[in-house]
This record gives sequence, C-alpha cells and structure tokens, in this order.
Amino acid sequence: MAGYFKRRHRPGPSKNELKVQRGQEAADRARGAGALRDLFPAVQRLSIRLEFISREGQLFDQQTRDFGPSTPCDFAVPCPGRCGVGSFDLAAKVASVVESKQPVSESTGICQEPLFAGATEVCGFQLRCKIEIAYFPEPVNP
Repeated sequence: MAGYFKRRHRPGPSKNELKVQRGQEAADRARGAGALRDLFPAVQRLSIRLEFISREGQLFDQQTRDFGPSTPCDFAVPCPGRCGVGSFDLAAKVASVVESKQPVSESTGICQEPLFAGATEVCGFQLRCKIEIAYFPEPVNP
C-alpha cells in the first residue's frame, strides 16, 4: 500500500501569478507607449498579422493587430508556448521596415526561453509575422 506523500511546492510564483503579471506588464507598456503618429509620423496605418506555430509544426493561433495614427503602440508579443514567460519584440523590425519605406515585410522568430528553470530544452514556438504599412502621401514640391 502506498504511503502519503506531501505535494511539493515549486519555489517562485505560480503559473496564474505569472499570467497576471504579464497582463499587468502589457497594460503598463500600452499606457506608456507612444501613439503611432508620435513614433512614426510618416505612417498612416500599420497592420501586423501574427501566426503562432507549435514545435510540431501545427498552427496554434492567428492574430491581427491594427494601429491607427492615435493608437498606442505595443510591439511586444507574448509567447503562447509552454515556457510561459517568453515574448517576441517586434519594435526593432517595425522601425527598420518604416526606415526603408517598405509597404510589406515578412519575418519569423523562435522563442528561445527554457521550458522550465534549469532546462536545456527551449520552448521552440515559432512566430511568423507579416507587417503591412500604409504611408501618408509625400507633399509634392512645385
């Protein structure tokens, strides 16, 4: 007959506490982020299409984020994978696309967070994103 074993408590915050913390951080970033017109004055509209692909190659989730001139910009995307803490920061990619005046750009990234503390295996969730930008017309000099 098996004896009674006390359940071990993992040190640190629970998964639910981490989820709440990520939500609060995202809300804080959104409040602190500048509007699209402040960050990129030449951009009229910005659309980011996100596709999350699992380690097994299955489509996990699709999202579209649209930004208008007065929309606060938060280009951090949390990883929905098993790591629970990973994120993808698209700010540098968006800035480079706007600098080069490209109307469309596609890129991918893989979450490199460990699955749990001390693990050598990484999360491996893949993000595919398509960035579409509409620019204000440039003034014509006579």
